[in-house]
Amino acid sequence: MLSQLFANGIVSGCLYALMALGFVLIYNTTRIFHIAHGAVFTASAYIFYFFLIVLHVSAWLALLLTLFLAAGIGMAIEHFVYQPLERKNSSLLIALLSSLGLYTVIVNLIAMFFGNETKVLRPGIEKTYQFGDIILTRIQILEVVAFVILFPLIMFVLKATFWGKAVRAVRDNQQLAMVMGIRIHQIRYSVFALGSALAAVAAMLQSLDVGMDPHVGMPILLVAAVAVIIGGVGTFHGAVLGAFLIAILQSLVIWKISARWIDAVTFTLLIIFLVFRPEGILGKRKRVEEALAQ
Repeated sequence: MLSQLFANGIVSGCLYALMALGFVLIYNTTRIFHIAHGAVFTASAYIFYFFLIVLHVSAWLALLLTLFLAAGIGMAIEHFVYQPLERKNSSLLIALLSSLGLYTVIVNLIAMFFGNETKVLRPGIEKTYQFGDIILTRIQILEVVAFVILFPLIMFVLKATFWGKAVRAVRDNQQLAMVMGIRIHQIRYSVFALGSALAAVAAMLQSLDVGMDPHVGMPILLVAAVAVIIGGVGTFHGAVLGAFLIAILQSLVIWKISARWIDAVTFTLLIIFLVFRPEGILGKRKRVEEALAQ
């Protein structure tokens, strides 16, 4: 029983980690608390549904089209919402409120066109595989495989390529990066595209596993945001560590208490970290002048 719950936590952690990694890429680069990331997640699930179920496109083509359109949505949000705010020197609070408003608009448009009912992409009983005492469905295994492939690949790109070094430079000091000739706006566009594509991967896998409705984006966005905070703001791999910690904790809560307590325990964990270790598990304490500079 415990091994099965732990395995379920790992599977959920893979989805949380993909979502958190996309969120932290955008946040670390732009310092925008990108609530509309949840809307990108929801939109990606419905775009995948539209191609796969309504138009009867092949699964691989539907996946590629969804990734492309999700990246486009992310870039469009940057171009039409965040960049105009930046040109007006608006505060990050204004960007946060604009992102929340955009999330509300996108989710309501999806509900208007597709309805509020839950949609299932794969009706029937999913094929399962047994590994000792652990039973996983084919989609759950695919979720783990997707994370195992994408996470090391993204970490390699961030550490070993010029683009990755530029992203980390913008994260550490945007003004200095600009002086060094890095094109900030191009980096921001690419980060929004990649972060949105990661959200799309998580959305497609979750929709194949449990279906979706117009409001699936906010719960996983909040988990991703909490994962970023407890893992360590400013780090990339910390968000992944936080995502797995939350997922395993949620599985234990379901086992020992009830699924109704998942959100309460998740945000209690957030409060504990904010009070006793605000820099997160892998974050480092900064001098006052460094904190003020950001």
